[in-house]
Amino acid sequence: MNSPHDQLAEYIRQGVIPPYQYSYPPRSTYRRLDEGAWDVHDVWAKDLAAYQVPELSLYLHVPFCRYKCGFCNLYTVISTDEDLYDAYTDALCTQLRDHAEIIRARRLRTVYIGGGTPALLSTRHFEQIFATLGEIYPNWRSTVEEVALEATPDSIVADPDGFGRLLDLGLTRANIGIQSLVPQEIREAGRGQAGEDVIRRAVEIVHERGLPDLSTDLIMGFAGQTPETWRHSVDELAGLAPTTISTYFLTVRPDAWFSKTGAYQYMWRPELYERYDYAREVFTAHGYVQEGSVRYKKPGRGGYAQKVLTFHGVPLLGLGVGARSYTSVLDYMTGSVKPSMSEVADYIRSAKAHRLQPTTGFALTPEEIVRKRLVLDTFDLDLSELDRFGLDMIGEEVEEILDAAHANGLIHRVGPRRVQLTPKGFKYRDILSWMFYSDHVKTLDREYYEGLHEANARARRNMGTPVRITGIGTARESA
Repeated sequence: MNSPHDQLAEYIRQGVIPPYQYSYPPRSTYRRLDEGAWDVHDVWAKDLAAYQVPELSLYLHVPFCRYKCGFCNLYTVISTDEDLYDAYTDALCTQLRDHAEIIRARRLRTVYIGGGTPALLSTRHFEQIFATLGEIYPNWRSTVEEVALEATPDSIVADPDGFGRLLDLGLTRANIGIQSLVPQEIREAGRGQAGEDVIRRAVEIVHERGLPDLSTDLIMGFAGQTPETWRHSVDELAGLAPTTISTYFLTVRPDAWFSKTGAYQYMWRPELYERYDYAREVFTAHGYVQEGSVRYKKPGRGGYAQKVLTFHGVPLLGLGVGARSYTSVLDYMTGSVKPSMSEVADYIRSAKAHRLQPTTGFALTPEEIVRKRLVLDTFDLDLSELDRFGLDMIGEEVEEILDAAHANGLIHRVGPRRVQLTPKGFKYRDILSWMFYSDHVKTLDREYYEGLHEANARARRNMGTPVRITGIGTARESA
């Protein structure tokens, strides 16, 4: 077997593009838990005992969308039913109250409302959610440093006063999915998207209303995207001056519609790194600094606090159907990983009956806790923080990988035990992160996706569609 140095050098030479590493272990490793084996409050009590400074991030999932994007594999369902929104909000607030003890025992750092398209909810729904949060954690507006919401340009343009009301309720960051400023790329990707004029108007409204942090994104690798169209999107977005910009490589997981049908020929080649280089050059020239491998921010204003804290090991409590929770004991969901309206209905019933417990997840050993930090947090990591979890168990393997990263120019050695990514390390961070995966996690991940590929192949054969194996990954972050 090649040494870690040779493996890493070869991956870089080939221009390998792994999935963006935003969680570890990935959702693909979750398996059905024995019924009744895990109690939510017991899990969080054990997690609390593991940390001297208890902190918490809160993620609230709203699964509703107007349509399903072809490349999306997130937990979403299609619905614009206001009665369903009412029932779901009631259930979410009930679940919040059921977790009051867990939340109160920690310092609440961030609140993120994701989806789906949570901006489909009405102002009254957000008022209900924030009022419930105030019941159980009265000073949350004082302690929370980031309150974020996913929105669409057309939702902001359609109701600017409603968006202003969200700012009054405490919103500090809005994530607006742009993906591209070339309409044809978006249409071919199966995403209904507002025109450039609507995007510009949405950005104007956000700036006029004084939102502290506007976060946008672009995707590299759409079908039909060229170096010229990519440069157009980058240049135009830099001119709009949002406070935070993310750039993702487009990958389509086997559980996304495009992969099931084999109908979408997106780009997945090493030349995409040249588009990464162009974006980095333009954004840094416009005063952005790189916060992560995919993210740029205006100093002192932009950024994604919840993601940074999660990478640093701060636990995350995920509420709502399809939400994931990350602890030092168990990463888990309280329902199925497959979105459906029946699953949403079951969530509403179970939440109102106070019956939600972990059903799917991954139990973390001390070794996997160490690997989680190494996979996610090499941007700036003091290895001494991992000693109490047993870094020495895999110390030799870790040092070999870090030596390889240093020799290949991916990390700085800062002091005796701190490591930080170099600019080259930011670029190839996902390659380095994959090398810290345990064999157990790699096996579970492979088994999951092999099963999906086989199911997709059977379905396409039944439809008479040529079988095409697609890449694995996601172009969007979510808890």
